[in-house]
Amino acid sequence: MKRFRLSTAWLVAWIGLTGTLLVGCSDMLEPEVYSELTPETFFSSEADFNSAVVAIYNAFSTDWGTTDLGDGQWYAALYNHDRKTYWARSEITTDEYATGWDPTFTTFSWGPATFSGVEASNYMKIRYVARATDVIDKIEKSTAPVPEHIKARYIAEAKVLRAWLMYILYDFFGPVNVKLDPATLYSTEITPRPSREEYVAAIERDLQEAIPNLPDKYNDDPANWGRVSKGVARMLLLRLYMHEKRWAEAENVARELMNMGYTLMPEYTQICEERNPELIYAVPADASSPNWYWMEILPNDFASAQVGDQTITGPQGWGGFWMPWDFYDQYEAGDKRLYTILDSYTNVRGQLITRQRMRGAIPLKCIGDLGTSAGAEIDWPVFRYAEVLLSLAEAINEQRGPTAEALQYVNMVRERAGVAPWTPDQFTSKEQLRDSLLVERGRELYSEGVRRQDLIRHGKFIEYAQRRGINAQPHHVLFPIPQFVIDQSGGVIEQNPGY
Repeated sequence: MKRFRLSTAWLVAWIGLTGTLLVGCSDMLEPEVYSELTPETFFSSEADFNSAVVAIYNAFSTDWGTTDLGDGQWYAALYNHDRKTYWARSEITTDEYATGWDPTFTTFSWGPATFSGVEASNYMKIRYVARATDVIDKIEKSTAPVPEHIKARYIAEAKVLRAWLMYILYDFFGPVNVKLDPATLYSTEITPRPSREEYVAAIERDLQEAIPNLPDKYNDDPANWGRVSKGVARMLLLRLYMHEKRWAEAENVARELMNMGYTLMPEYTQICEERNPELIYAVPADASSPNWYWMEILPNDFASAQVGDQTITGPQGWGGFWMPWDFYDQYEAGDKRLYTILDSYTNVRGQLITRQRMRGAIPLKCIGDLGTSAGAEIDWPVFRYAEVLLSLAEAINEQRGPTAEALQYVNMVRERAGVAPWTPDQFTSKEQLRDSLLVERGRELYSEGVRRQDLIRHGKFIEYAQRRGINAQPHHVLFPIPQFVIDQSGGVIEQNPGY
């Protein structure tokens, strides 16, 4: 992690289908040798608690990923911008992003055998759920001379991370057989997948139990920026309730977030500024864990581009992802959010390259010092206050229709973008506002990894794919459980329907 560092190295291994190894970020460790380090002797100080919890954050890096010492396989991090990640597959399966790097996913050609080795990177984060369970259990049982409120904070932090991992797995695969009971961690028995109700309740319980023991936020605390907080826990609850269409609960938690002091930045071009009051959470990036996003989307002959009166320079990238013009053209004339999406650039030969010679627009998202080297030190936004406002508007509309209050929250976002506010006479039905909100969420939250969730919730994921000429079928709203998991379970774990 960027802002908080590990002070103690530790190692806990266990064996089983979800067996795993807990280890911190090695480049941040001081070399220390522990000849008799065990799970029982490790959790003896606050520093130990911190190292154990920080290790769970390893899955949430902007850097490429790590080798999992539990099975020796390298897996991509969730919020890195490589094509195999949770972020990327939430984008390239939608109308928002295109790529030539991954035709299996852009054409919906995946199957159970697709998810093996590094391609199983997202599913294999199930191991981090087990790790979080182990950490929670060890801290709860620790007799270390640590004040109870400090222990409670570390337990709460681990519960939020566990719930976050579980939500990501649920979003992609549906309920999976996570290990939440510490008594089963060393068992080799394979258990069936839980019901949807049981799984969602477990996520919800972790988040609700964590909230009272967490700080509100870390926006004014550089040393701890990057940790989960009360705001992050509530944001995860909001996404969970939106996913489940539990509109009243989504409305309630959105209102709680509104009362926490977050606010929109004056300009959309400022939304990635470090620790700004619009950010509820951003994945930290620095020299030791760079953000590779701009390498992925800048053309290989990129030199500069004009954004308003600002000249943007950056590295010559790989040009792997781009925004289709059909999506770009959904923005209204004069929308300031277009300042962050390039429809032209100057190449290394000094030539102006315009839309006619580009495969699609370049979705910069964050405007800042991109530097000239491969990785940038710009934190990546995951949860923003703008999403809270748009989600609250949607939750209100689903319950009470296109009320003036619902439009008020959308207009806070639209007015920042410099486009005309919506008025009550524009919307005569809940369905009409629902469709418009989906478009507005796309324009506001592009590149933030929520498009797939939004399209599925609105029942448009398959329809939009079919419009692009893809043979998408209803079962594609979930990815398949990896075939090797089905095989190893001997039929105990059931495959998702349609595969």
